[in-house]
Amino acid sequence: MNFDIGEVLSHAWKITWGHKVLWLIGILFGLILSTMFPLMFSPILLPMLMQNSRMDLIPVLILIAGYIIAFLLFMLALYPISVLTQTAVTLGILDADQDSEHFSASELIKRSLPFFWRVLGLMLLFAVGMNLIILIIQTIMFLLTIVTFGLAMVCMMPLMLLTYPALYAAIVWMEQAMNGIIVDNMAVMDAARQGWKLVRSNLAPIALMTLVVYLGIGLITGIVIVPMMIPFFIVPFGFMGHETNWIILSISLVCTVVFIPLFALISALSMIFTKSVWILTYLRLTRSSKLQPLPQEAIS
Repeated sequence: MNFDIGEVLSHAWKITWGHKVLWLIGILFGLILSTMFPLMFSPILLPMLMQNSRMDLIPVLILIAGYIIAFLLFMLALYPISVLTQTAVTLGILDADQDSEHFSASELIKRSLPFFWRVLGLMLLFAVGMNLIILIIQTIMFLLTIVTFGLAMVCMMPLMLLTYPALYAAIVWMEQAMNGIIVDNMAVMDAARQGWKLVRSNLAPIALMTLVVYLGIGLITGIVIVPMMIPFFIVPFGFMGHETNWIILSISLVCTVVFIPLFALISALSMIFTKSVWILTYLRLTRSSKLQPLPQEAIS
């Protein structure tokens, strides 16, 4: 099958840059996702706040319990929000590929509702499967480390590097299965089987596409985002010396206010471009011609 990687990448960027409605959906999701940063850094600040304010044990336990509940609720809400976002973006990209300019964010979200439970089931299926495999590997390594007095840990470190390609392969597999649900209105297991067949039958082009997309996006986003995370790391210095340094905290707060919308924009563009690449890849691999009409379920 003739598969032009350059054509897919250029067309994916054209869709990403030319349809600002998709930006709106991606940015809203990025703003929600950015809530994770203060939740991640909150436990670091708790010991320093205790030291400076000399808090009693009971308020500290209440803060810890509140943090755990807030984090669990956030992660619980993130899955359905992610499902609606990814499905809406997928439908928008399909419309854009069919040269349709008449779609809105609210319309895309409304059209994504019929796919909600299947896409959510697919994401949970892959999440459970991947975590189960990781747990099994870690358990085996732990037991071997105990038996060999740590020697197995050293010997298996090179093998652990192979988990990264496996992780990306699972992500691509899930993306292609999700496309099967949305584009071809498949059931969850049928879509998973077809996604695996697509990856296995087109291993070379998909592997090259994976390398180009994730390595390229990872480098670009890393160069931009890593410096912007510095304000989060300097926050603990504002509580050192049993005093609160309001200058450091103010600088960190201002930088954080600037960082969050930039993070939302960058994550939105990355998501839309990556989605576009895998949707176009799916269409090129499952249809003899890119001009072949899509099923009515995907475009209506």
